[in-house]
Amino acid sequence: MKIISEKGFPKDLSDLESSSSSDLDVDTKTCAHLRVVIGMCWVCKREVFKYIDKDLWLSPDEIAGIRVVESVKLLNDGKIVLVLDLDHTLLHSTKDSKHLKTRQELLEHNINKDGLISLKHLGMMTKLRPYVHTFLKEASTMFEMYIYTTADRRYASLMADFLDPENVYFKSKIIVREDLFAPDEKNLQLVLRHQRMVLVLDDTKHVWRYHPDNLILVKRYYFFDARHEIVSLSAMNNDEGETTGVLATILKKLKLIHRLFSNPKFKGGLAHRDVKLILDRLKVLPGCKLTFEGIFPSDIEPQKSRLWMMAEELGAVCSTSSLFTSRTHVITLVATEEESRQAELDGIILVHPAWLHSCYELAKRFPEADYPIKLKNKKLRSS
Repeated sequence: MKIISEKGFPKDLSDLESSSSSDLDVDTKTCAHLRVVIGMCWVCKREVFKYIDKDLWLSPDEIAGIRVVESVKLLNDGKIVLVLDLDHTLLHSTKDSKHLKTRQELLEHNINKDGLISLKHLGMMTKLRPYVHTFLKEASTMFEMYIYTTADRRYASLMADFLDPENVYFKSKIIVREDLFAPDEKNLQLVLRHQRMVLVLDDTKHVWRYHPDNLILVKRYYFFDARHEIVSLSAMNNDEGETTGVLATILKKLKLIHRLFSNPKFKGGLAHRDVKLILDRLKVLPGCKLTFEGIFPSDIEPQKSRLWMMAEELGAVCSTSSLFTSRTHVITLVATEEESRQAELDGIILVHPAWLHSCYELAKRFPEADYPIKLKNKKLRSS
């Protein structure tokens, strides 16, 4: 999927398309019988589906209808969906007795500052991942959020209270072990939104075997001493940084994905966008840090240009500053011999903007050496 169209740059367009009323024409006929056994109506043998609440049973038609209607509402509100794992993603809990704090030890900690929580009635200590409250607050402006965990409902509800004490982010959107179709298997069928608009944040890949393309894999958060061959953060008397840790970095990525998904310059409408394709394209130029020299006219904002937006969609990071820390590429048409020598010494690649166009068109990284810039009427081969 190409997010950026050929037309309308640098001027913004307003071509968001709403789903037509025909999208909502779903057969919602279902049985009204009350006796359900193992997912099937006892009377008419119609298949039904238990959704989160133990007393709520829905037919496949009802599920399809809800999915369409609620997805359209969400898109019209400018939001998509973010599914969040709990353990090792947003927090870390332990039942190891050596970590259970005394009353005096707990007085030395500020839950709002340190995120350290004692759950004596469960014989457990929990540590919230740094930046998690800011992360949730900012993410909630772009996403409808779910908790999805293989832990039980009691534990998940308790953790949700610490993460969302005002109950404004998750409300009842908590999917737990009791809701799963199979142990250690998470499935987006329980999220009643179109899968093309659902992102998943989790530290474990194999539980999403049916939805790997929706997954953003997160580095596991180990605060307490683990039994694995991993050094915990507490053992190092350290923790992730508030603004430099994993959640802060992921929030930047989520903002980019949301911006690309919502971009009015997309050739289709909202009904044709897919987060899976966006995630796939972000893998083309990871780690590339670009600046642009002599590319943009003075009356154009570089950030609104097609070239800049294509680079971001491919996973590159762009800047207008020549002092950009650890930049890897300069996108330019021409350079002096001195500039080319200095770039080579600094390990920076000078490359023609056609390189970005080619990478974008085929969603693959091409060798920069195939797109040399001009050097005083001679071709400079990039390396």
